[in-house]
Amino acid sequence: MRNAVRFVEMKSAMLCLIFLFCELPLADCGVIYVDNRAGNNALNGIAPKIVGGKNGPVKTIKRAISYAKPGDKIVLINNETPYYESISLSGRRLSGVGKEKFTILGNGATISGAIPIPMNGWRQQRNGLWKVTPYRKGFFNLYLDGKSLPEHQPEKGKPVKLEDIPSGKWAVYQGAIYYHSLKNQSPPVETFSLAGKSVGLSLVDVNDVYISDLTFENFRQDGINIHDRCKGVVLENVTCSGNGRSGLSVNGTSQVEVIDSKLTDNRIDDLSVTEHGAANLKNTKLGKKASVLP
Repeated sequence: MRNAVRFVEMKSAMLCLIFLFCELPLADCGVIYVDNRAGNNALNGIAPKIVGGKNGPVKTIKRAISYAKPGDKIVLINNETPYYESISLSGRRLSGVGKEKFTILGNGATISGAIPIPMNGWRQQRNGLWKVTPYRKGFFNLYLDGKSLPEHQPEKGKPVKLEDIPSGKWAVYQGAIYYHSLKNQSPPVETFSLAGKSVGLSLVDVNDVYISDLTFENFRQDGINIHDRCKGVVLENVTCSGNGRSGLSVNGTSQVEVIDSKLTDNRIDDLSVTEHGAANLKNTKLGKKASVLP
């Protein structure tokens, strides 16, 4: 009899626990703030401004991602200064949960892959030419004041002739960039930069991700690369420009919806779709026809 009573008591207690957990919310999603000027990676990111103790914004998006849980929202403070980072979202922890999407709100901020060319990075050649040799080869790009400079490309199948590069343009020759300066222009004392970091945002094996109000520019390969096994990804009011290969690359079995966005002025493709990838564009501007490969 005592055992029967104990069994009933235990069963009642378990039922109470079940009802208790059923009443809990499906997800405990939070907001993480990032400020690349006033932030500090020793803070916890739970407030947009430093309010005492460890409460305040972190400095880098990477730090915010390291804190994030499924369904969290990362909010960037836009200080009109680019975030010089390359970030990645991968797996369930950086996906949506329940009705909550994993979100990055840019508030108009820019994420840049540009690396400044130091004064001693230039080598003066003859006839107004200047040479700079990037550490990483392939998908070159050259910028002045953060804007892409026009590339001189010879006719298809013909080699580059340095003497044919017009003033204000550049060309790739034997693994180096040759720039023909304008009159009275000295590249070592101006704000030239190269596409240095490889990819602005990489996504793989994530679900229900929402990215908005962000610009990805001046990366060596892609502004955004949606690599494989990504579903429910939405890009809204996103700009990808000045990247060395593609603005947006969608691959594998990934699916993305692109709304009110701009994919323009990228060196090879503005939009590249390969394998079984799918991109649904809504009111989105392309600078050139999308590249679709099997």
